[in-house]
Amino acid sequence: MRVKPLKPLNMNINHIEITQIKGIIAKASIEELRMLNETIINTIKYKRNLESSVKKVGLSVGMSVRVNHPKLAGQELSVNKINRTKATLSIKSGKCFIVPISLIEY
Repeated sequence: MRVKPLKPLNMNINHIEITQIKGIIAKASIEELRMLNETIINTIKYKRNLESSVKKVGLSVGMSVRVNHPKLAGQELSVNKINRTKATLSIKSGKCFIVPISLIEY
């Protein structure tokens, strides 16, 4: 999935308080809110993809990892296969799990 290029916002969020943001949003038209929503969603998708790509570069088959998920909490898993967005991990007992790369910690 391709992410659309980010459109620059005309505000610096670091220096704006939440009450000011609420005031801006209250005055904005529906079309402006849709554009703001699209920009925020695209930014989130871009950052997630970037984070996943960075993690993926550090992974290798045979590596020992952990997964940030309650079902696999505290278990050491071994990387069997790395796909585009997910990886196949196995426990020493042999059971395999297909896990999103974003949940893997090493």
